[in-house]
Parts: sequence; structure tokens; C-alpha cells
Amino acid sequence: MRSPSLYQSLTSFPSLTTLVRTLPTGQLLPFWVAIFSTFSIIGFSMDLLHEGREPIVRLAMNVVSSGAFSTLIIRLSLPVRKARLAVAIVGYLVFIFVVNRSFPLLPDAPSGRLRLDAFGIIAAVIVGYTMFLYFINSTAARYLRAHAEIAVARDIHRVLVPAVDCRIGTYEFLGRSDASGDVGGDLVDVVDDEGRWLAYVADVSGHGVGPGVVMGLCKSAIRMRARGAGGIGPLLEDVHAVLMPLKPSATFVTVACVRGGVDDCLECAVAGHLPILRVRNGKVEEVTEPQMALGMFDGTTFGSKTIDVQPGDLFALLTDGIIEVFDGETRELGLDWAKQVLATDHDRPLAAIADRLFGSARAHGPQLDDQTLLLIRRAQPQPRM
Repeated sequence: MRSPSLYQSLTSFPSLTTLVRTLPTGQLLPFWVAIFSTFSIIGFSMDLLHEGREPIVRLAMNVVSSGAFSTLIIRLSLPVRKARLAVAIVGYLVFIFVVNRSFPLLPDAPSGRLRLDAFGIIAAVIVGYTMFLYFINSTAARYLRAHAEIAVARDIHRVLVPAVDCRIGTYEFLGRSDASGDVGGDLVDVVDDEGRWLAYVADVSGHGVGPGVVMGLCKSAIRMRARGAGGIGPLLEDVHAVLMPLKPSATFVTVACVRGGVDDCLECAVAGHLPILRVRNGKVEEVTEPQMALGMFDGTTFGSKTIDVQPGDLFALLTDGIIEVFDGETRELGLDWAKQVLATDHDRPLAAIADRLFGSARAHGPQLDDQTLLLIRRAQPQPRM
């Protein structure tokens, strides 16, 4: 599920515009001092061009105005505020060509003026360079700490959401989850309890470490509950009750579950998720009814549906990240596209079907959300020798 996330801008190396927009004023102070000091050199250089004959008031005004206006212009360009930027540039030009004329040049340079300009330039360079180094080092240190934490979270995510490729009884499973960032909020899992199994995908709203933590809680709760008695409906209610006090109020989880392994029927349910698709003899149908997502409202109840299953039937559980992909003309792939692919390729190996879905989605447009798929097929009976 897509949602605006500051995490995405901070887990890649941040741009200068991002830093200016997100860092507190106190942390940006060395940066602005460095800018001011660097451009104040223009004031000393103008006096050198006039052979040191500027009045001391004019010199001081040029030094301060050069640093101040340059700092203001750079600030208004991160991001660009065209109207205000134009006003600042015009104001600086007016100061240079109009205000300076109120202080005509002296007939001769005062004693020691050129030495003053030289020392002023040296001091401005040292201060600007020192402040730039301080800002870069302090910002880099914060970035590296955050990057190290993200690396740990990414490793944990890989452990929590491994690829699924297994067989239980007459059923074969293949699951894959590709996060849109370092840490995703999608989950694919198969729980085997002595031949009785639960296969599911889940999608936590949002992106990044926060949804990734909720995803880990969700997997733990589902795996623990899946080994108990009862159907999918009670399982979802228990997981819902566990998650409600442990997550941010705006976070919710969509789930699609299939349970089987005992007879020729499967139990299916979705909670706020895309429908589970069954492909039989090339015909695709939705086999679940919509329900509320987990973690939205206290007291929500959930049900499930029992469906028949035949040898050769293919079931697909996918998250909206696969179908909500847009090309350059904002055309969305959509669920009907996924149905068409499944209808065409349903008799191919599961890995080939997954490659076709993921490959077509990537070819259609950039990945905007976590993309997760779980395919389940009941194998055809083997002929007796």
C-alpha cells in the first residue's frame, strides 16, 4: 500500500534540498555560516578592484551584503521559490549599483587597506571551509548511524520474509516479496502443521521500518495462532485483537489467507485485501468476499469461505503493489491484467508464472510499492505404474 513516507527520502543519500527541508535550524546553522563567510569574500574583492579606495563603511556594507544576499538567494533556491528569488536578486543588484554610489571612492587607499582586504579574504576562506567541514562531518555521522540501523532492519526483513518454494502433500507453493525500499511492509508465508497448512500474504500500510516492525508482529501472531484449532475467521479476529494496541493508530494490515491439507476443500478469507484468484481450466474467478482490514476498528469480526479444489487448480494471492503500476501515461496495470496472465500461463511452472507477473509489472512502469505474490497449485495425480 502506497503512502507518503519521509523514510524513502532519508534512506538514500539525501539531497541538499532534502537536508534543508528536514534538518532543524540549529543543525543547519554551520551550513549557513559557511555560505555567508564564503560569499563575503566578494566584498573584499570589490575593494581590491577599486585599489582599496572604498570608504570603510562601504567596505563593511559590501562584505555583509555579499554574504547575506548570497545566503538568502541559496536558501530561496532550495527548493526554488521563483518570485522571492527574483526579488532577492533584484535587491542585491540595486544595493550594488545604487546604494554604493552614496559612498564615493576615496582619492587614495588608506594605509594598510590592501593588507586588511587580504586578511579578510583569508579569514573568510578559513571560516567558510571550517564550517563546511563541520556541517558535512556532523551530517555524515547522522547519515551513517541511520544507514547502519537501516542495514540491520534490512537483514531482519530478509529473515522474516524469505522466498517460499515448497511442497506440502499434493500442494506446491511459490512465494516472492520484493520490497520497494530497504525494508518492506509486505509478508508472504506458509505454515505447515503436520500436513495441515496455512498460506497467506499480508500488506502493512506505509513503507519503511515502522511498517516493517508491524509486519514482524503480524507474522509472529499469525504463526502462533495458526498452530491452534479453529478456522481462518477466529484466527483473523485473534490477530486483529493482538495488533490493535501494538501499532500506530493510522496503521492497518490487509491479509489474504488459504488453509487446507485435510480434504478436497480449502478455507479462504481476505481482510481488506485483493480477492484470492482461482484458475481452473484457464478460467479465473474471485473466490473470496471483501472484509475490513486488520487493525482498523475495535470489535471487528471476520468470516471465511470454504471452496472445493480439484487437481490442477491454481490459486494466486497478490498485493496491490503488483497491479498498481503506472506507465508514462498514468495507465494502470490493474487486476484484470493479472487475471489475463494467470489464465494464459496457468499450466506453466509456478516460477515461470511469477517471473511473467513481476517482469511485466517492471516493464510497465517503476515500482512504487512492495510487490508480493503467492501461488498455490494442487498437483495432478501421478499415474500408477
